[in-house]
Amino acid sequence: MSMCLESARLRLSGIAPTIATPVSVVTAPIFASNSVLSQAKVSDRTGAVTDLAIGFGSFRLMAKQHLLLQGDKPLRLGSRALEILIVLVERAGELITKEELVARVWPNTIVEEHNLRVHIAALRKALGDGQAGNRYVATIPGRGYRFVAPISLLETPTVRPPAALESAHNLPALLTRLVGRTQIVETLVGQLQERRFITVVGPGGVGKTAVALAVAHELSACFSDGVQFVDFASVPDPLVVPSTLASVLEPDRLRPGKEKELLLVFDSCEHVIELAAALSEEILNRAPGVHILATSRA
Repeated sequence: MSMCLESARLRLSGIAPTIATPVSVVTAPIFASNSVLSQAKVSDRTGAVTDLAIGFGSFRLMAKQHLLLQGDKPLRLGSRALEILIVLVERAGELITKEELVARVWPNTIVEEHNLRVHIAALRKALGDGQAGNRYVATIPGRGYRFVAPISLLETPTVRPPAALESAHNLPALLTRLVGRTQIVETLVGQLQERRFITVVGPGGVGKTAVALAVAHELSACFSDGVQFVDFASVPDPLVVPSTLASVLEPDRLRPGKEKELLLVFDSCEHVIELAAALSEEILNRAPGVHILATSRA
């Protein structure tokens, strides 16, 4: 991509990846000193055991399903941010150190503290923390975080995310497991929420597309208008780039004045580099809520 657009470049090297709605309040608002979620069970009238949701403010957290509802609608939240919320709510009112959070959310992985801060910020944004007097996650400087809102145990039915929430992207499925790329993926996840344009560069076959897809899947719930994958590998002529992008996006998705929160993944840009760069620049200027992750050979 052109120098004016490259806010960040990440170079890959090495071996390619190997194939290898609430129905009744059960308790009054409480702060938990022990693990609430492990005890959140109740017998219904038939004697069956039903998992309980954890209620706070207008939200309902169902940890077993990894689902957060606002009212009766699923709330978009990245998997790491959701896991952080679950850990904090489990021990609501208690200090959870940064080390404890990292060990729980990123087990057996070396993660910079910056990544934790990025996901905490995403969590606060999704919850509206600090707005209209709402407080959920408090920072204990130099130590960690505490969930400060009162919680309730709420009996809840099994809720499945609606199809619209599940299909807000066109990402190819992750059919293989990345090996040795966890740190790179986590770094990109953190950076891409702060920067609007990042290019992953490296030689062919090193795994750029796999890394980009892993990042996009991780962030798919963080963008209210979803994620769109644009594969330029099979584009025979750079002049076809605009129509290729138009075939993926809805007609009004990038219309000026539309406040869209969207992640675009431009894959294999090396042979259409000039036009892809110009198109990226136009998109970023017209749509301030759009972020772009591109891959290209060095």
